[in-house]
Amino acid sequence: MGASAKQLEGSCLASLARRKLLILGGKGGVGRTTVAAQLGLALAERGKRVLVATTGHDDRLAWMLDRPALSAVATPIHPRLWIQRLVPADCLREYGSMALHSRRLSKLVFGNRVVRRLLDAVPGVDDFAVLGKVWHEAICGTQFDVVIFDGPATGHLRLALGVPSAIVDTVFEGPLATEAARIKAALEDPEVTAAVLVSVAERWPLTELAELATALERPLGVGVGALVINKLWPASLPALDLEEDGEMERTRLKDPALAEAARVVEGSCRRGRRQRAELDAWLEQHRGASWLAAGRLELPWVPGGLESREALLGSLRSLRWVPTITANRHAPQ
Repeated sequence: MGASAKQLEGSCLASLARRKLLILGGKGGVGRTTVAAQLGLALAERGKRVLVATTGHDDRLAWMLDRPALSAVATPIHPRLWIQRLVPADCLREYGSMALHSRRLSKLVFGNRVVRRLLDAVPGVDDFAVLGKVWHEAICGTQFDVVIFDGPATGHLRLALGVPSAIVDTVFEGPLATEAARIKAALEDPEVTAAVLVSVAERWPLTELAELATALERPLGVGVGALVINKLWPASLPALDLEEDGEMERTRLKDPALAEAARVVEGSCRRGRRQRAELDAWLEQHRGASWLAAGRLELPWVPGGLESREALLGSLRSLRWVPTITANRHAPQ
């Protein structure tokens, strides 16, 4: 990566680091949690105190960062990086204690089984509790500089982020309306909140990303801070230095193992070229969309996946930043 590319990449991370709340979005299976972990590490290395909070039900976030399991409380794994699983019932009690300014009172109210059954019947209450907890840690709290919210997949995320607006529109006064209005204002402030949208270079995930980006910007007022195209296969490999008489090429064709390896490599590059053609067509289709102005980060496909902190850092060193000026024309590797 040349000096100018590093500078552009740095400006992208610096732009994200200025926000207090980063919301990861995208279709299930595109690597949102992996990108959340990578972004957390990158910002922590830039000196930020970062919480990566996920609604995921498994422990992948912990495993990738060399921890056995996720906890429902923020757990330090690095001098400036914490991870946490967001459990709706716990978030409701915690957010209640923040709003009521009393953990004991919150436990009495939200820990009551009758109250809990009543709340379970209210649509969106769990989403509001999770979002309220994230908002409070990011905006009202002092422990973290940046909170990265690895939320649910596309459709559920749109519903969850729309809950504060729905409350503002239907509950005209009282503590709930006041809290919802404050959360809504933070989500709509581009200096405070940015969405980081993740996809792979395939038709349906890209289609879903475009729909999510449009929905976030227009009805919800959440700005897009960056697009991440994940798991990009190589479109080509560096040319080999063959001997003039072609001896190396003849050896490859005669040796079954070498021929098979060459076949696999050529197949991988064909897949990479298909991905880039799909990405170019998608960019052309959405030329001029305001959310494309954020530019994009490209992360390579890694054989075997990213199973450790070192692997995550290694992948980060391979990222490529495509700025706004070329957002509609994919520059070759």
